[in-house]
Amino acid sequence: MMNKCLLKGSSFLILLLLVGVLAALAPLSSAFAQTTGRIYGQLLDGSNKNAPLAGQTVTLQKAQNGSSQDVTTAITDPNGRFSFSGLDTDKAISYAVYIRYQNAHYYTEPVSLGTKPEQQVNLTVYEASSDASKVAIVQTTLLVKSVDEKTGMVRVSEIVAFKNLNTKAFVGSLDASKGRPNALFFSLPQGATNISLVKGFAGYRSIQSDQGFATDAAVLPGDNEFSLSYDVPYTGDTLDLTYHAIYPTVQVSFMVPTDLHTTAGSQDVASDGVVTVEEHPYNVFKAQALTKEKSVKVRLEGLPVVNTQAPSTASQNAQGTQLDSSTIWLIVIIALMLVIILLTWIVYRSRREAARKATRNADKKAASQKRQEKQPEDDEREQELLTALLKLDREFEKGKLKKKQYEEQRARLKAQLRSLLDKKTEGARR
Repeated sequence: MMNKCLLKGSSFLILLLLVGVLAALAPLSSAFAQTTGRIYGQLLDGSNKNAPLAGQTVTLQKAQNGSSQDVTTAITDPNGRFSFSGLDTDKAISYAVYIRYQNAHYYTEPVSLGTKPEQQVNLTVYEASSDASKVAIVQTTLLVKSVDEKTGMVRVSEIVAFKNLNTKAFVGSLDASKGRPNALFFSLPQGATNISLVKGFAGYRSIQSDQGFATDAAVLPGDNEFSLSYDVPYTGDTLDLTYHAIYPTVQVSFMVPTDLHTTAGSQDVASDGVVTVEEHPYNVFKAQALTKEKSVKVRLEGLPVVNTQAPSTASQNAQGTQLDSSTIWLIVIIALMLVIILLTWIVYRSRREAARKATRNADKKAASQKRQEKQPEDDEREQELLTALLKLDREFEKGKLKKKQYEEQRARLKAQLRSLLDKKTEGARR
């Protein structure tokens, strides 16, 4: 009997030891499984028929929990290849490869190795050029976000869609020794302040200049989008919101909340109805086919008059009666109740807004997939018309065309371009 008890006790101890060993090895096994990922690819020269680029340093960046950091670097081999191994395969971690090539930044799309531990990502770069003659603006949108009557400021968000018809990236210089820098330039309304650069400017420098600011941000071949926001001052109850074209501009759209009375401030600006963005209605005004250095504007009327009253003085504050302790406690209790109600309302609103946003994103994705079926043909035709307009302007500037012939051809091209844009706009609304 005693031997049986000893045998059972020994078996139990052995079982406990095995469980302990397995528990100790589990983290090691997990850690080993999480560092088997690999990312590889090629660095390609898009300006030279995607020829491989050798001897270039590319950097691997890791993103997790809303923050990112550089992990390691690699030098491309004679065939432009690079490889990074021993990477985490946690689904919460994503990687991207980037390079600064001829003063322009290039990134791959972020990838996660959680479901596929080994992935190929190629990185395409372009030769740099200081020639901006093939850079044009397809669409600029100025959206009035808010009006602050205390400061007399109108907050404006601006989205600019560039198209570079060159096979090289436009990379300018911020050297202002000879006047306006030969760099990407953004015009701003007079007196604009509190400028916030939102999209397209990361990793680049900017300097303020006359009528706006210049940046050494690159404009890659094809489509490029930049966005920013700023405050525009107004006096009285009116504001002329002006857009000045630095580059040939196909279309400019002003979007103003419907509760603000707005009229066209230029002959070339026309009303284009009302659109709803994020459940807010906006009056839309458009101008098309702007040449360089041309300005258009809309007039905002009925703005709240700026409050210039001085704050109450200390003597005025002293005239109030002192509150007894019971009144103070009552105020504290009411304040706490209001805070609880406010927090409950915020949580409810955020959840409801998240659900609405998810539904809108799904609808937008479905609509976007449908539009993309016709997008390539329209984009190709749009690029042809833009090229024709740029070529026509240069021929006229060189004196190769008479003014009447130039105006007839330009009017015909503008009509074709306007028809194409209206077609794309109608498709986007659907």
